[in-house]
Amino acid sequence: MLLEQNGHKIKLFMVLILVLVCYACSVSPRPKQTEESLVSEEDAIFDKRFHDLSFKDINAKNLWTEGEYYKRHKDIAIYNNTIADIAEKVKGGVVNLYTRRLEEREMKFGISPNDILPIRIPLVSTLFEIIPFKVPIPYVTDAYSLGSGFIVNRQGYILTNAHVVHNATDIRVVLSEGRRDYPAKIIGMDRVTDTALIKMEADVTLKVLPLGDSDSLRTGEMVIAMGNPLGLRHSVTFGIVSAKERISPRLNEKYVDFIQTDSAINPGSSGGPLLNLYGEVVGINTAIVARAQSIGFAVPINTTKEVMPMLVLGQTERGWFGAEAAPLTFKQAEVLGYSGKGGVLVLNVEKGSPAEKEGVKPKDIIIEVNGQPVENFFVFKRKLLGLMPGNRIRLVIFRNGETREVSSTLVKKGTK
Repeated sequence: MLLEQNGHKIKLFMVLILVLVCYACSVSPRPKQTEESLVSEEDAIFDKRFHDLSFKDINAKNLWTEGEYYKRHKDIAIYNNTIADIAEKVKGGVVNLYTRRLEEREMKFGISPNDILPIRIPLVSTLFEIIPFKVPIPYVTDAYSLGSGFIVNRQGYILTNAHVVHNATDIRVVLSEGRRDYPAKIIGMDRVTDTALIKMEADVTLKVLPLGDSDSLRTGEMVIAMGNPLGLRHSVTFGIVSAKERISPRLNEKYVDFIQTDSAINPGSSGGPLLNLYGEVVGINTAIVARAQSIGFAVPINTTKEVMPMLVLGQTERGWFGAEAAPLTFKQAEVLGYSGKGGVLVLNVEKGSPAEKEGVKPKDIIIEVNGQPVENFFVFKRKLLGLMPGNRIRLVIFRNGETREVSSTLVKKGTK
């Protein structure tokens, strides 16, 4: 009898312990939003075949096929099967990506009095909610995600978003016929522009999508988005370019030059191509505004072309010049006596920087970068995105009614 009573007490005690543990421990339903790399670049998921090369050793333009520019001067006939014909033509070059990845979650351990009180006491319970009785404990776990991409080279090189493959430990590529998946590795990725280059090993002939000219896009121009939204493989949506040079809400503030489109983009569409009606890729579908309808964003393909050497080399550290610039207003241009087109205004020059050493000063107007005119601030910023430490930069500057040329080598920030 005594043994039975003791046994019941033990069971009750164990139940009480289990209840307290359940109250004491809770796991966050969503992963922590972190920029931290949980996977080392020495991991097998990274393909380092080009990492011993330098910027001078490669010609990244050989990696992709340019669209046929002469066709852009021809009007496209719109009829009931126009979109269907384009989709049929390009679908072989659009791929679905399935990734296994590491993600950081948060386990909260502790007991709040509100969890064990039978009733809520108005003022006291509110006070208990304010006091952090539960301690957050981060931990890393495996997860799976969906994404999209498109083939740019017959050797199996694929462009996608960096956030699609960030912290991936295994990447699988599914082609349009969907019969099997192929393994892929990361060549390089750039979190600033949210672009990544991966390579698949395929035993079939691959369909390559040509890259167009995103600068020539016009607001109101018709575009097509393709991808893998919510796992619905090779979905096609159609819309227009709603705007260019957009700052996307809640996205990376370092990069502001997005194409806005009303072509439907959903979770899983990330990394897929935004195409013009010539079947050329003009952008990489990247994000949506969750609480809006038909507001999506894509990275302009011309930006991706600029950073392609970085992706190939697996090096995304930007070169430092040390001059802060901003868009040039008509009033500022008038005050400074500048009557030309385009240009950006130098606001500040950091001490000890290459810019200071070359004599660049605030209120200088930069009108050329590496031989190309600065049409606007976004083009200027894009040109700088693709320059690494060791790259030469040549600027033409307007000051006091005269122009002068400045040439310097970019360095790592903080280097004197």
